[in-house]
Amino acid sequence: MKNFWKLLPMALLAITLGNTKTNAQEFSDLTTKQLGNNITIEYSIVGEQLGQVFSITPTFSIDGGKTFFPMKSASGYIGNSVSGGKNQVIIWDVLKDLPELKGDVTFKLMGNTQTTKPLEDDFSKVLFKLISLHKVEKNQLELILSIKNDGAPRDLKLINGLITITDFHKRNFDAQRGKLGDVVGSQRYSTPQKTIKTGETVQASFIFDNIPDDIERVMRLSIGAELLTFSTFGLDNLDISTLQFRDFPISSKPTTSMSGTASKRFETTIAGNFSITKQVAQTQKPEKDPPMLSILKPEGVSLIGNEVSRGRPYAQSSSGLDDRRLRSIGPNDGITVQNESLLIQGTATDKSGIYEVTVNGQNATLKANGIFEATVNLKMGRNDIVIRSMDIHENSVERKFFVFRKDNQAQKVVSDTEELDLVFDAPRAPKYYALIVGVNDYPDPGISTLSNPVRDAAMLAKVLTEKYNFEVQDVTFLKNPTRGQFIDELDKITRRIGKNDNLLIFYAGHGYFDTETEFGYWLPSDASASSTGNWLANSQLKDYVAAIKSKHTLLIADACFGGSIFKNRKAFADATDNVDKVYDRKSRKAMTSGALTEVPDESVFIKHLVQRLQENTLDYLPAEELFSSFKTAVMNSSPVVPQYGDIKGTGDEGGDFVFVRR
Repeated sequence: MKNFWKLLPMALLAITLGNTKTNAQEFSDLTTKQLGNNITIEYSIVGEQLGQVFSITPTFSIDGGKTFFPMKSASGYIGNSVSGGKNQVIIWDVLKDLPELKGDVTFKLMGNTQTTKPLEDDFSKVLFKLISLHKVEKNQLELILSIKNDGAPRDLKLINGLITITDFHKRNFDAQRGKLGDVVGSQRYSTPQKTIKTGETVQASFIFDNIPDDIERVMRLSIGAELLTFSTFGLDNLDISTLQFRDFPISSKPTTSMSGTASKRFETTIAGNFSITKQVAQTQKPEKDPPMLSILKPEGVSLIGNEVSRGRPYAQSSSGLDDRRLRSIGPNDGITVQNESLLIQGTATDKSGIYEVTVNGQNATLKANGIFEATVNLKMGRNDIVIRSMDIHENSVERKFFVFRKDNQAQKVVSDTEELDLVFDAPRAPKYYALIVGVNDYPDPGISTLSNPVRDAAMLAKVLTEKYNFEVQDVTFLKNPTRGQFIDELDKITRRIGKNDNLLIFYAGHGYFDTETEFGYWLPSDASASSTGNWLANSQLKDYVAAIKSKHTLLIADACFGGSIFKNRKAFADATDNVDKVYDRKSRKAMTSGALTEVPDESVFIKHLVQRLQENTLDYLPAEELFSSFKTAVMNSSPVVPQYGDIKGTGDEGGDFVFVRR
């Protein structure tokens, strides 16, 4: 009988969890790297329940794992409420905890399961909650959503073909059948539509067919939705949005409840050899030379750098006419293969030491003698293989080569940018506008004067106009503007920009984020420390972003941007669809250095942003890939995590701002 009472709580817990998998979470993909006087620990948590969060504690040992000590000066993805998933980063500022660190070091990560929190997204007062994504039959998945209307009565439309799963091999799978409440859509292009009343909750389910057996995790779930609100006089309003859920597991059975979780501690260790001393930090000047890159495999390729421009001569088609869908590539610029994947092996050398090498945004494996390896998946047609390396002093270099995947030698080669080539080679190509703002001077004695924002803003304006499709006459540069001058320029932009144009807004200067109200502000030059009257509220910026009729708007801020209007999400270095599709869908995105109460005068954020834009070798660079490529480097020099994501309530439809090289 005693044994029965001991087992009863566990039985009740299993009932609470329904059919979810438990106790399966674990650390994976653990790596350690040194950048200056910091050590970066990267890790993933896999096997978690849907929406499960964790408490993560990092420790270190210098006696071979006998004794572990806390890393007091660590930041990043640690502490409570860390979500499961890939690409988690911890930054340890070593010399704040120790006088030096030399020799072999063992790191241990300890995780404790916490409760679960629903994975949810919303637009126009309709809340979408992810209930389950699970396997049904062989090669088949089912998605279940709970949808609650907190607004006026309206019609909700969900198109099966716009409910899309993307895995970490960038393969897309659309829903084939769907059901919204009692409305059934039995074909891929069916459009289940249902009227939902105020306060009503309905359930939606979708079936995905032909799913490969190896998919255990989703990189992205996209849900295209439309809301139609009717008045007495007919159609009143149409809202279109694409909601997204990122980086979560697929369960073997339906998730029937998220009200509890099994408690379990899990841990892992990794060892490395480091040499970090205060003496070196104080006396040795870091060298400025970037790493040297070379390719060993595949043989017969030549690395090219950012001297290549998008405006190369066009290829000639068999009819002798310019084929605007394929730019000319010399015979020595790439190789032709038939395989679905390719092993990349090369060397990255630097006298100060290599921090990392990435191939198409993914970390390569670093081996002895500077050798790196990575395997990339190839799509049919032209593939750009982009190799980027950074040393421990943040000097970096980017080079690339081309691989053409064909089934046979006679097959025509295409590129996933061919449609964009047509768009931007047209006589009336979309225009790129920019509003660049830097504020150094603050007459109010209660606000400190800064030295670098105007210089930083000028650096960004220079790289945009010299290397990307921003014409000088379309870039407005405001130095130390008042609030009124800032607003006047936003008004002009609102009237000037058309629906096919693109807009970048950049601000560097003081910012303030009120953690109690979750209000964020930018401080123009006439701001007062004693009153917010001349401060520019992020909520007002959001209203302008929503009102400007551009195709894509990207807001970049080296200042705070209020958490209440920022839909945070994970950003992946190669998480985009084909860039044609990304550009085609409307976007309203923001990229910030973090929610800071005051901006550091010497900005590592803008340094890496401009450096990455200068070194970029891609003809078309989505903003998400840009951000992901330098986020970790920024975290090494900042106490916060930079943010990237959709701006809530501004009409984002799942696209992305794309930087187009000249």
